[in-house]
Amino acid sequence: MTALHVSGAGRALRTFGLAPDEIMPLSMERLRRRSPVELPPEPAATVALRMAYAAGDPDLLRDIVAPADAVHAAHKALQGGAALVCDVAMVAAGVRSAVERRGGRVYCAQDVADLPLSGHHVHSATREAAAESTRTARGLLNLAAHWEGAVIAIGNAPTALLVLLDALADGAPLPAALVATPCGLVAAEEAKQLLLDTLPVPSITVRGTRGGSAVAAAAVNACALL
Repeated sequence: MTALHVSGAGRALRTFGLAPDEIMPLSMERLRRRSPVELPPEPAATVALRMAYAAGDPDLLRDIVAPADAVHAAHKALQGGAALVCDVAMVAAGVRSAVERRGGRVYCAQDVADLPLSGHHVHSATREAAAESTRTARGLLNLAAHWEGAVIAIGNAPTALLVLLDALADGAPLPAALVATPCGLVAAEEAKQLLLDTLPVPSITVRGTRGGSAVAAAAVNACALL
């Protein structure tokens, strides 16, 4: 039967829709069944599944890196009311409820990207590189005063992750945990591989070019809700 024959008079919704409390359990069941890899032990498995659910792509589970130490570090920080520092408004919107409900505050790089560039804890060359880069790179560096003990979530901009890695190597304040899932065909894969090669803080990421803001927000929320 085609969609043309089942739509109208509520038929489409009644044919394909589910009750709200059935959607997530069924999605998790299908993801577990379709996973192309063995899932990590809980609670990392739940975090990985929620990330793949946000992407609508079971195959993403091949590339998700969600080690137990990073999951626990993010959970502990968020439960303790830590700040959440992110690159773009979409991530901020996706995590705000979970963060603020636990007493934390959300800081978004886009909101401060046009302010004079700060970064007192970083090398002058890092500031110069950020000044010549994207708004998200500049904005994230402007939020360095809020990094210490925070959870940083980068879901869109590889340049934000790159400036973060430069700044941390320069001695900038260390966050409690990092969620880094920028996507794209320019610098995303390289930025995330550099993160995996250096691991300056406990980190959750996605290898390769895939990821995105929804995936980053899903990882943060999953860690908060554990």
